[in-house]
Amino acid sequence: MTYQLTCLAVFAISLLTISCANKYTKDLNKKWHEDEVNPFRSLKVNQLWEKAKKRLSGPRLADLYADLRVHDKYEMELKKYLLDDLDKDGMKEAETRLRFRNIVKEYGMLEQFKHVDPEMSNDIPTESDFDKTMELGDKKLQKIWKKALMSGFSDEELDKLRMEFWHQQMKIDEYNSVRDDLSEMDSNTLGRTKTDSLDSMSLKEKNKDLKMRHKQIKDGYLKLESLSVNKNLEFEDPRVYQLWAVAKKANMSEDELTSFKNELKHFEHRISKHEYMKDQVLMSKHELRGEVKDGQYPEKHRKLEEKADEYGRKVKKIHADLKKQVDKAFNRHTEL
Repeated sequence: MTYQLTCLAVFAISLLTISCANKYTKDLNKKWHEDEVNPFRSLKVNQLWEKAKKRLSGPRLADLYADLRVHDKYEMELKKYLLDDLDKDGMKEAETRLRFRNIVKEYGMLEQFKHVDPEMSNDIPTESDFDKTMELGDKKLQKIWKKALMSGFSDEELDKLRMEFWHQQMKIDEYNSVRDDLSEMDSNTLGRTKTDSLDSMSLKEKNKDLKMRHKQIKDGYLKLESLSVNKNLEFEDPRVYQLWAVAKKANMSEDELTSFKNELKHFEHRISKHEYMKDQVLMSKHELRGEVKDGQYPEKHRKLEEKADEYGRKVKKIHADLKKQVDKAFNRHTEL
């Protein structure tokens, strides 16, 4: 009975963790793409951006955004050249097309974008070259894999990680199989006498094996959590990384860039604090789930929620101010 209650408790906590993780991921994705519909003046650049948002994520998407901010200026200058009939030999157009093609190729978007420029059909990578998805049955593994995709790893590093994830999924499948066998054996032995030593010994061995496999899986999760964090990444939050990626393309002076980087570090700390406050609110809701009537939470919970909301508004304002700051620097310093 104690074993069953423990399992139920673990299952309930797991559901809460998965729910919180899924909500956090959705919140990040929403913030990542807000105000990013047609952010560029060039139609072609906007088309690439829309397609990229469906294929890329995390620092990879932020780096592309920064590159497109620069290239958008080249497209606008080319448009002016063509209108004024200044590109007599066509070199300006050829140079701009080559720059765009190189960006598309660098970010693995040739297949998705070849209808815009048929010449881009050359050297198209295979599906395996840019497919970052994995069919993982375990929700916790899915969460950690998404975290890995947001960490700015190279394709080669992701391939190595992918094997680690598959090994963990296989261990989980084997564990579930042993657990099901044990459950079936346990139900078949109900009503039998304690003198049935064969079944008793078999059950003990299965339980021992199950505990060993459970420890291996737990250790595997910890290992993957550690491997999925890119230690060389300046910033982990996608909103902060995107600001940093654009700032590096803005040709700021060394002092300006250092100062802005320090501001971003403080901002990321505030984001972490806000996420912690939101987690506290969710945990409080979970603990009070059986006591709340007509949606009326205790005053202590309401104050916790109000504090988190107020801090969230502060974080949003700081994000907007930093975005204006880097946009101003980009427009002032970036020269063709």
